[in-house]
Amino acid sequence: MSTLAISNYLKDHAHQITEEWLTERVKEPGSFYSNQASPDVEKLLRKQHQHTIQLLISSFDQNDFDFREKLDEWAQTVAKSRVEHRIAIHEVIKFLGKTRTLFWEYMKQYIDQTNEDVCKHQVSEWSEMLNSGFELMIVKFSEYYHEFNEKRLTEHQALIKLLEIPLIKICDKISVLPVIGVINSERGLSLLNDIPMKCSENMVESLIIDLSGVIEIEEVVAFQLTQLVQVLNLMGIESFISGIRPEVARKAISFGEEFHAISKISSVQEVIGKKNNQM
Repeated sequence: MSTLAISNYLKDHAHQITEEWLTERVKEPGSFYSNQASPDVEKLLRKQHQHTIQLLISSFDQNDFDFREKLDEWAQTVAKSRVEHRIAIHEVIKFLGKTRTLFWEYMKQYIDQTNEDVCKHQVSEWSEMLNSGFELMIVKFSEYYHEFNEKRLTEHQALIKLLEIPLIKICDKISVLPVIGVINSERGLSLLNDIPMKCSENMVESLIIDLSGVIEIEEVVAFQLTQLVQVLNLMGIESFISGIRPEVARKAISFGEEFHAISKISSVQEVIGKKNNQM
């Protein structure tokens, strides 16, 4: 019996395999693969599952280059979709496993129905083709899933970083940098690297670093803030620190003289008043 014969049988039943796979889903609240998923999700699952079946069928072809080309396209499409929908990789692999099981059931169905004799060697060869193709699919999918997921995390971290360091313009040439939460060395380095550029882009002449929302500050961060003020001064930008909380002030006693030399103010109005007097 030829491999082409079983390949054609699977092609003829591809739609049926997909519909059976969809039917076997169960109620799983919140799951992408639930039988109660939205019509749009079901439409997407049907389309991608049909793509999956066609790829598995192509693993029986002799043209390995054609299979690997289709594999790359499939892996990118499915991985991107699952990352965008925030589906855990183990859940994806579980449902891909169900596809392999169902696919194999249809292969056995063909073997049982055919009038030709099928030797054990032929069945073993088909099984190896299926398993080999499936394993390549899992590996390639995992590679792209990791790549897209890392990219998504990087983008989210960049957005969080941007939101963590807002530069608020309060009047002409004067901006406030409100810092909230715990300042660790990593966050202090972000301030040192990003704020000078933001000040330059916004043509800031005076910057108020407001620490009223800071509940804890490390000594190394005090050094980084000192460096930030020094960099801004070299750029011609006047810098002030405001809103130091009592608990932070007590810890700040042990900080270096350069930190204590930074101009401290009690309120934003103090800087505005100072600027108005200079005009």
